[in-house]
Formats: sequence, structure tokens, C-alpha cells
Amino acid sequence: MASDPIRAEAGVRAVDAAHNVNAPGAMIQDWVGTTFLPGATLAQVQSVLRDYADYKNFYRPKVIESRELAHHGDEYDVLLRLYEKHVLTVVLDSTYHIRYEMPDPKRLIVTSRSTRIGEANNAGKGEDSGFLWRLNSYWRFEAADGGVYARCEAISLSRDVPAVLAWMLKGFLDGFPKESMVNTLRGTRVAVESLKPAG
Repeated sequence: MASDPIRAEAGVRAVDAAHNVNAPGAMIQDWVGTTFLPGATLAQVQSVLRDYADYKNFYRPKVIESRELAHHGDEYDVLLRLYEKHVLTVVLDSTYHIRYEMPDPKRLIVTSRSTRIGEANNAGKGEDSGFLWRLNSYWRFEAADGGVYARCEAISLSRDVPAVLAWMLKGFLDGFPKESMVNTLRGTRVAVESLKPAG
């Protein structure tokens, strides 16, 4: 296993440092996922990641609607409707500002910062429960060894769970970041694989 974090053994893990951040009334979770895409190219990876209209297909069942809102060069504004079901079902409309950078021909950096997250059924009504406040993702890709190494770090900020609601919300807030990471890595891998020439 290489020492570079981007080439670390494939898997998903929590970043323990997130638990040491003092955020009264809030919960911070930090998850990192790594994978290797054999036979892939950075052009194929970008083709998948920039295809926002198809995120609802690539990343189902966590993403049930997706569309590009604006596009200026290597920067995008995107809407994703997120779906999560534990004890209760939560549907969130979330918007993101996303930036692509290529420091050199073999490396790609994609930074996604949420600009708004709210419950879909309360959009514009000012009645949102604030289950999830922010969800930022930081991708690094490197072309090497006949494929592409991918590393994604996702940091979420959500409300702390009041005791009276813990039985309903704890599963959602604890499970959402890791499950989303696993789903994102799997969906990206499958979508990139579909672009490879047959045979």
C-alpha cells in the first residue's frame, strides 16, 4: 500500500478529529473514502462528475432528482434532491457550488460546497427542521498504475439531537454521511466503468 493518502487501501473510514471540534448544538461528521478505478482515465471521471442531470441515475437511491442550475467555465451550481429513510423518511433539496481544478495532466481536484439544504416539503416556508445544515465534499483524483485513484472527503454539519427526538433522528444523522459516501464511491465506479470500450 502506498504512503500517499490518495492511494490508500480502498475503503471508507471516519476521521476521528471531527469529534474533537467544539460545536455547541451541532454535530460534525468527517468521512473519507478511497477507491481505485482500473482502466479509467481522468477524462472519463470528469465526464461522469460533470453529468449532473444523470446523478439521479448514478447515485440512486440517495439522489432522486438532480439538475445543473448554472455553469461558468470550471464552476457549476447544482441542485440535488436527497432521500434517506431510517425510522422516518427525509427528503432534502440541496444546492452546491462546485469547482474543478487540474494542477497537472495527471491530477484532478473537485471541491463541492453546499449553499443551501432544506426539507423538500418545506421549501420556502421557513419551517425547516434543520436535520442537515451543510455537506461539503473534497475529491482528489490521480491517474497512475493503469487507472485512476480516487479519494473523497465529506464533512457534514447537522443539528444536535434533542433527547425527545433521539429515537427518530439518531439513525438518520449517524448513518447518512457514511451511507452517502459508500453510495457515492460505488455509483462513481459503476458510471465510469460504463464508459470503457467493450471487449
